[in-house]
Amino acid sequence: MNEEERISKNLLIFMFLGCLLLLILIAGFCVFYSPKTITPTFSENVSDSEIYTEIKTSSDKISENIDVFPIKINSATSEELQLIPNIGPSTAKLIIEYRNEYGTIVSFRELLSIDGIGEKTVEILKEYCIIN
Repeated sequence: MNEEERISKNLLIFMFLGCLLLLILIAGFCVFYSPKTITPTFSENVSDSEIYTEIKTSSDKISENIDVFPIKINSATSEELQLIPNIGPSTAKLIIEYRNEYGTIVSFRELLSIDGIGEKTVEILKEYCIIN
């Protein structure tokens, strides 16, 4: 084996060992920085019946909201209007004030004449309300 072949062989071995070391470093990095699993902790003070009651109460609130839709826009209270996503107290108040001043709302486009209500709000109202 001549000098050139020996250098090539040593270089090949050196590159192989370098790649192996790099692979070990990457694997170690992945293990060290991987997301840790969180083990749940349970309180001994809460009984199964209390957990069931809380779940039941939460699901009752959700089903109450589902049963409310569609909302009749001409007779809805402020609280009912606020059940609609992105409709807060001020928007509900504007709708009720408009209704009180101009009477029955006959189309959703009519709501665009209210300052503070735009196309997006009207689209949301169309999803959750009916004109009665």
